[in-house]
Amino acid sequence: MRSRFIWFGLILFLFVFKPSIVSAQGFPWNDFERRTLAELIKTNQREEEENIRQFPDQNQFVFRGTTLPSAVQLTYTSESRPLSAERKKFIETLACSYYRNTGYANLYTAEYLFKEGTEDYWLPVQKGVARYFVEELEKGGPVDLYLISPGGLRVDKGKTIWIFLVEQFQQPNN
Repeated sequence: MRSRFIWFGLILFLFVFKPSIVSAQGFPWNDFERRTLAELIKTNQREEEENIRQFPDQNQFVFRGTTLPSAVQLTYTSESRPLSAERKKFIETLACSYYRNTGYANLYTAEYLFKEGTEDYWLPVQKGVARYFVEELEKGGPVDLYLISPGGLRVDKGKTIWIFLVEQFQQPNN
């Protein structure tokens, strides 16, 4: 009788916890370096300075050679909006040119407002990830976002709006 109880418990454990174990193993959590969005923006701006000097009046997409996979802690505001046409086009171009995967662009349909200190950031979030925000995040609470920084949109006189694509999130450990 006791062995049946142990087997039942083991099967129940595997049935209940297997999906979260599998999904956690599938995401490369350790590939993401802890940074702030302010640091990422400074890095992007520093690397783009020469191009802005050479071509100050050109509005264009700016693609980075590296995407700087980063884990950043931000404040969740619960506000969202549809992805802007410019950001959608940027992601589509990225998907076709760099990833050679047009389906990648379809993962992003909305952007969410997050805060780092007093700064606001609208970040495109994969729809499969965003669907868990309501259940797992508290408005005004901290969240660890796992994102990449593929580039941005250069507008008016060399100002660049940097785009950070959210691929995953977790509750902070602290």
